[in-house]
Amino acid sequence: MDFPKFGRWLLAFSFLPLYYLVQWFSDYPALIETYYSRGFYVYWSEGLRFVLGRFPISVGDLLYIVIIVWGLIKIRKHLKGKTPVKSLLLFTGTAVSIFYLVFNLSWGLNYHRTPLNESLNLSSALKDSLALFNLTEALVLKANVLHKKIALDSLSAVKIPYQTNEILTMGISGYEVLEQKYPLLSYPHTAVKKSVFAIPLSYMGYAGYLNPFTLEAQVNQKIPAYRLPVVATHEMAHQLGYASERDTNFIGYLAGIHHPDLYFNYASTTLALSYCLRDVYRESPKRQQEFIALLNPGVIKNFQESNRFWEMYQNPLSPYFESIFNRFLKMNNQAQGVKSYGQIVQLLLAYHAQYPA
Repeated sequence: MDFPKFGRWLLAFSFLPLYYLVQWFSDYPALIETYYSRGFYVYWSEGLRFVLGRFPISVGDLLYIVIIVWGLIKIRKHLKGKTPVKSLLLFTGTAVSIFYLVFNLSWGLNYHRTPLNESLNLSSALKDSLALFNLTEALVLKANVLHKKIALDSLSAVKIPYQTNEILTMGISGYEVLEQKYPLLSYPHTAVKKSVFAIPLSYMGYAGYLNPFTLEAQVNQKIPAYRLPVVATHEMAHQLGYASERDTNFIGYLAGIHHPDLYFNYASTTLALSYCLRDVYRESPKRQQEFIALLNPGVIKNFQESNRFWEMYQNPLSPYFESIFNRFLKMNNQAQGVKSYGQIVQLLLAYHAQYPA
């Protein structure tokens, strides 16, 4: 028997046992939290950010381009009859298995760590209508105050005076303040960059993403600038090893409201408000309209700016991109899929029950 060849086929078909091994580990979140998320991953992620943060362009994006070109060359050779089917299957299976293994070792196991509310000792808050309405009203008032301080009138939309690279660099300041309250959210060595794939990301409906192999945070610089601060802090939360979109939305919000800069405060507050308003609509469309009527016209203009941007990039493939991402999240221990973004409201209610907005 040709053992080297047998080993290659064994590796090519190792995806399934690897998948079930990861699922077995998912039954032990405390183990993953202690030894992976707060152990190995901390040193691994800080080391990568320290090294790759020195490069102005996303190394991860360039890596993806190389992999895509390489894959296309392999497919082209096969279509021309130069690559046997058996060899193509061996190559594909091996690539998928290695990809899955490295993905989980580098970052993916964080999907199975202890939920953030337990780590931050946030008691569960009942999501009753009154609590939701009170929080939404508080966020409306806070958004209006921040807006007035920045825009100096109630009618103008907020325009951020910073360049994109400045915003991405400034994000760390919010974490420096936040870690005084929650030391586990310490964020040394920033590596947040503009994405090479900004236009494709816009058509796919993504404001940013984390490269799970290089652990660089990519931000879609095409989105309205007033949203960029909270997108940056959201992706930075992913770099800290929080995979749940609910948790990273919340951490990004906390980093924004603790930030010394008013633009970061405004971006985070309006993001939280947008999610609360969605939940209010499910409870009472009439109450949602009442809250919207309380907002400064300039705040509404910023919301409209964001809506127009995403409408501009709507395309026939948008539902498919969302469906693929939804399945990816569900496969990685996020049962609610893309709906998990909106679950930030549960954490907002729990947090602001202790620290009023």
